[in-house]
Amino acid sequence: MSSIIRVFGSDDCKRCKVYLPELEEANIEFVFIDAEADEHEELCDEYDIDELPVTQIVVDGEVLGELIGPLHPDFLLKWQKELTSD
Repeated sequence: MSSIIRVFGSDDCKRCKVYLPELEEANIEFVFIDAEADEHEELCDEYDIDELPVTQIVVDGEVLGELIGPLHPDFLLKWQKELTSD
């Protein structure tokens, strides 16, 4: 089972400017999706992304969970573990 953390955000988002460095400082691996980039418009439409940041837990291509707003790194890791445990 392959699990990733995917974060939709933007360089202009004030909450993202705080949230993303917190994840990096906590050594949490995540995939960043620039929600304002034209190449991600279809993906943002698919998941109805209209607030930022949005954090998703994706397992084998399926979104198991999605939360809006910055998350504490410890909470994020706990949430990921809960969603991906058998």
